[in-house]
Amino acid sequence: MTIAIVIGTHGWAAEQLLKTAEMLLGEQENVGWIDFVPGENAETLIEKYNAQLAKLDTTKGVLFLVDTWGGSPFNAASRIVVDKEHYEVIAGVNIPMLVETLMARDDDPSFDELVALAVETGREGVKALKAKAVEKAAPAPVQAAAPRAATPAKPMGPNDYMVIGLARIDDRLIHGQVATRWTKETNVTRIIVVSDEVAADYRTQNVADSGCTSGRHRPTLLMWLK
Repeated sequence: MTIAIVIGTHGWAAEQLLKTAEMLLGEQENVGWIDFVPGENAETLIEKYNAQLAKLDTTKGVLFLVDTWGGSPFNAASRIVVDKEHYEVIAGVNIPMLVETLMARDDDPSFDELVALAVETGREGVKALKAKAVEKAAPAPVQAAAPRAATPAKPMGPNDYMVIGLARIDDRLIHGQVATRWTKETNVTRIIVVSDEVAADYRTQNVADSGCTSGRHRPTLLMWLK
């Protein structure tokens, strides 16, 4: 049997991605998909993922192909793969990635080879017809600055306060909008998550941290409080 593939996206795109690939390749085996609709959370998605995994042959491993890094489908899949060998999550799924991955797995590649191929073909599949490649100027040499002694943080006094850029009650905690939009618009330097459950689970913390602290607008500090 081949490496199992599970597609996860916001909305109803996952099934359509698979149908498009099957229009090109024919019906595929050992493939599952889940959608993520309003009102659902990471726990719901984990249940959906596990229901799909129960139908698949996972002997050779499982590759989750999701739409966005840091989104709820990504976060839920990450919690499943975190302590399992030959389980991986790849964000940015598109038709070239899915088609090439489905074809390549029939040749019985190693799990790591299939992961590398999926990432490579997903990137290569994004092209512009008329745009010309922009040549980047070589960066100017940077002189190393003399090390400075770190200034110890000043304890907050009774009249000091913290500026809160955004406060939200959401059981999804760190999710796609936080990772891709809100950190950019609010320009925050730290995120404080208040959750007894997450504060006690380092694996969930690692998943949320990887989803939130990637990209150009990442906060410098992610804190967990009970």
